[in-house]
Amino acid sequence: MAVLLIQMKLAVLRHSMTGRRAAQMVTGALTGLALAGGLIVLAGRDYPLASLPFDLLGVGFALWTAGWLLGPTLFGGGDETLRPEHFSLLSFTPRRLAAGLAGAAFVGVAPLVTLVAFSALVVVAVKAGVGAAATAVGVLAVVLQLVVCVLASRLVTAVLGQVMRSKVGAALAALVSAAILAGLHSSWVLSPLVQAALRTGFPAPFSACVVALPSGWGLVAVRAAGQGQWPTVAVALAGLAALGVMCWYGWAALLKRRLTTRRPSGRPVRVASGGWAKGPMTAVAARELRTWSRDLLRFHYLVFALCYALAFCLLPLAIDAPIFLPWTGAVFALWVAAISANLYGEDGTELWCKMMVPGAARHDVRGRQLAWLLVTAPPTLVLTAAMVVFTGEFGLWPWLAALVPALLSGGAGVTVLMSVLRPVPMTDPHRRGGNLLENGTDFAQVLLVLILTAATAAPAYFAVRLGPVWAGPVMGLAGGAAMAWLLGRLAATRLESSAPELLLHLRTGVSPKRRRPAAALDLARPHLPKPDLGLDKLGLDLAPTGRRAYVIASLTLCWVPLVAQGIVPALMLTTGHVTPSWLLALHLPQHLQWPTIIAMIALGLVLLTTGLGIGLYYLARSRRDGIKLDDGP
Repeated sequence: MAVLLIQMKLAVLRHSMTGRRAAQMVTGALTGLALAGGLIVLAGRDYPLASLPFDLLGVGFALWTAGWLLGPTLFGGGDETLRPEHFSLLSFTPRRLAAGLAGAAFVGVAPLVTLVAFSALVVVAVKAGVGAAATAVGVLAVVLQLVVCVLASRLVTAVLGQVMRSKVGAALAALVSAAILAGLHSSWVLSPLVQAALRTGFPAPFSACVVALPSGWGLVAVRAAGQGQWPTVAVALAGLAALGVMCWYGWAALLKRRLTTRRPSGRPVRVASGGWAKGPMTAVAARELRTWSRDLLRFHYLVFALCYALAFCLLPLAIDAPIFLPWTGAVFALWVAAISANLYGEDGTELWCKMMVPGAARHDVRGRQLAWLLVTAPPTLVLTAAMVVFTGEFGLWPWLAALVPALLSGGAGVTVLMSVLRPVPMTDPHRRGGNLLENGTDFAQVLLVLILTAATAAPAYFAVRLGPVWAGPVMGLAGGAAMAWLLGRLAATRLESSAPELLLHLRTGVSPKRRRPAAALDLARPHLPKPDLGLDKLGLDLAPTGRRAYVIASLTLCWVPLVAQGIVPALMLTTGHVTPSWLLALHLPQHLQWPTIIAMIALGLVLLTTGLGIGLYYLARSRRDGIKLDDGP
C-alpha cells in the first residue's frame, strides 16, 4: 500500500514539474537549502561557550519544527497531492490508508530539505568530539525528528481542519498565523538580546525550555551520549519514537472522521430585515456587514489583521522600544485592506446577480466601500487613540491625524479596485466546506494591495513633512476622500464594462484574454485550485528566469532598506525617541545619519520602482499578446 502511494506521488510530482510549478518548487528548494545550510554553519562554528552550539541548534530546530506544524495555517492545507477522498471507495481501513499516506508524506522537496537541516545535529556531534557512538545516536535522532515533524504536521493540519469550522477555531488559527508572521517581520528588534546571548550564553531557564521541547530531544540524546549517560539517551530517543507513533494514531483517527463525516455546507442564515438600509448602497453595505460577521473566512481574516497589528507593534517592547505602539491602528488598517483584496473572488459566481440589474455595479462598489470603512475605521481609531494615551506620544498627532485617515480612505478604494482588476477564483460560499485551510492565499495580491494602500498615504506624509501643521490632517481627510471616490469610480466602471469576462474567470479560473483552453466546469468538484503566486496573471511567465527572480526578490526585499533602515530611523530621529537596535544609520556619527537614511530610502525606492517597472512591462506585454490571440493572425 505504502509503496503504491509513494509511486503515485512520484508520478504526480514528475508530471507537474513544468513551467511555473517547476520554478516555484526549485525556488522553494533553494531557499530551504539556504536555511538548512545556515543551521549547518551554526553547528560547525567555534563558540566561546561549549553550550552555545547546542542552544543555537535547539532554537533553530524549534523554529524549523514550528514551520512544519504551523505552516498550513499560513499557506492553506499542507501537502494535498494525494487527497484521502480519492481512496474513500476502496476497501482500505483508515489506518491502512493513513500508513500509506504517511509513507507518501516523506516524498517531496520539503522532507528532503528538512533532512539536510536536521543533519546539523550530526555536525555538532562530530564538532564536539563526543565519539562515534554519540555520532551514531545523532544519525538516529535526525531520522526520528524528521518522522515526528512530518507526522505532527499531518496531525496539526487535520486538527485545524476540524477546529476551523467554528468562529472560535477560526480566531485561534488567525492568532497563531498572525503571531508567526508578525514575529518574522519584527524579530529584528530582538537582535541586541541575541548579540548579548552570543557573548555570555543563553539564560539557564531559556536553555532548559529549548531542550524540553520535542525538537530538542535529539540534542539531549547526543549530549547525553557524549557524557556516557545512556539511560537518558534511551529515554530521549524512545520519547521521539513514541511521539511519532502517537501523531500517526491521532492522524489516522481524524482521517477516519474526515472520510466518514459529511462535509458541512454551512448553517442556515437568518435573513435580517435590513434596519438602516434605506437605499441600494446602504442595502449592499448591510449585506457586507452581515458577511463580515458571519462568514468564517472573512472573520478569520479580520482577527488575523488585529492580532498581527498587536503582535507586530508590541514585540519591540521586549527591548523597551514603544516606537511602534502609536501606529498599531495604521498597521491594522493596512492589513485589513490586504486581506480584503479579493471581495468579488470570495463571493464567487454571485456576480451574475449584479449583471442582471442595470446600474447595480456602482451601488455595489460604493456599498462595499462603506461597509469596509464601518468595519475598519472604529477599531483603527480606538487602537490609535488608546496606544497614544498609553505611550504619551501626543506629539505625533499631526502624523496620525494625516496618515490614519489617508490609509483608511486609500484602503477603501484600493480593495474594491484590486478585487475587480485581479480577482482570485474561490469556491462559492454555499459550496464552501468548513475547513478554511482549503482556501489558500494569493500573496502577490496581498503584497500589491499593501504597496498601493501605503502609497495612497504619500501625499499626506509629504504634507506633514513639508507643510504647516494643519496641512497634513487636511490632506489626509480631503485627499483620502478624493482617492476613495476616484478609485471606487474606476472599480465601478471596470465592473460594468467587464462583468461577463470577470464572471467567466470566477467560474473557470481561466483568463479570457489569454484564450487558453478552458476545461468544462465540473460542478462536482469540492473546490477550485488553490491560488498560487499568479506569475501568469502578472505576465512574469513571459520574463526570463533572471528578471523574474529579480522582480520577486526586489519586491520582497525593498522593504528592508525602505522601511526598516529608512523610514523607521527617520521617524525615530524626528520624534526624538531613538533606539539604535539594528538600525545602521543610528550607529553612525550624527553628521552621517540623515545621509545614510536618505541613501537607504533611495535604495528601497530603486528596488521597488525597478521591480514594479519590469513587472508592469511584462504585464503589458502579456495583455498585448492576449489581444493578438483574440484578434487572430
